[in-house]
Amino acid sequence: MSMLVPNILEVEILTSVLTPALTLKLYSNDKTPVAGDTSSAYTEVTGGGYSSKSLTFANWTITSGDPSVATYNSVQTWTFTGPTDSPATIYGYYVIRVSDGHLMWAERFPSANVPFSTIAGSVIKVLPKFTAQSAN
Repeated sequence: MSMLVPNILEVEILTSVLTPALTLKLYSNDKTPVAGDTSSAYTEVTGGGYSSKSLTFANWTITSGDPSVATYNSVQTWTFTGPTDSPATIYGYYVIRVSDGHLMWAERFPSANVPFSTIAGSVIKVLPKFTAQSAN
């Protein structure tokens, strides 16, 4: 038997997950996210003009439905000034909770795009999106 979570509770779950201050980071190690990961499993990109991005709750739009979806109000863009530091690759992004550094979620970029190596003017864009849905 499958448990059903009503759409309104999915919205409450998304709200509680996204309310704390969050930070969006790019990672440089050849990592595919798995369920047991912690933030220490990811090596944050350094150099090349990179800096992490703050995500604030006021900028999320949460829509109830099947599934319920939270979408950030803007694409987060990194424009690089040159190559990043060693290993000079980017494989994906991860999001941490600022208060305790806990990993909230991570995503590897599509295989056609990794590893990504930056040069001056390289651009990476991420639209943060989070979905909640009961298993049927």
